Amino acid sequence: MQLVIEAMRYFGLHFRDPLEIPELAHALGTSVSCLDFSFERIRGVTPVRALQEYRLNKLFVTLTDQPRLALGKAIRACGLGQTSGVVALFEREFGIDMPLFLLTSRRAAEDRLFRLQHPEAEALVLPI
Repeated sequence: MQLVIEAMRYFGLHFRDPLEIPELAHALGTSVSCLDFSFERIRGVTPVRALQEYRLNKLFVTLTDQPRLALGKAIRACGLGQTSGVVALFEREFGIDMPLFLLTSRRAAEDRLFRLQHPEAEALVLPI
């Protein structure tokens, strides 16, 4: 369990960088096979898949918090490399259509901004 926790901490520090599993195993002072076994046993996925999930979750948060950020830039900032294929991965991971997710995130950001600019309760009432 401790090895997986340490690997997840490492992901947190290095998810933006190109990261190879042998490099991760070396940094943690273990073998690739031990790392693979630990992840399979504790998380039910390979270290590669766990890193991909970590990065996709970072992308989800980034697009939620900064919905106007260019998609390619957000993808690269999360360590996912090229844009190609990431949209399909995102949609499979979260079960959300990417264009719809971006639209919803942008509208939510606009609503939050409006609420900050108009804190009075009357601003939330639509005219009849």
